Amino acid sequence: MSGQEDPGSWVGRLFGWCLLALLAAMALYGAVSIVRSIWLFLCIDLAVAAVIAAVWRLLSSRYRGW
Repeated sequence: MSGQEDPGSWVGRLFGWCLLALLAAMALYGAVSIVRSIWLFLCIDLAVAAVIAAVWRLLSSRYRGW
């Protein structure tokens, strides 16, 4: 009789997978909570960076031939 056929090993493996799924769900919940708390600041920073990049590209293309 090998270790794979032992019912205890299946129960232990199932418990391990359930515990892993619980920890993954908790980590995902925490990550979403952090992102929700700083979402406004992320959007503002992204908008400012996009405006700066657009102005930089416009100015660099306009004065490239100088």
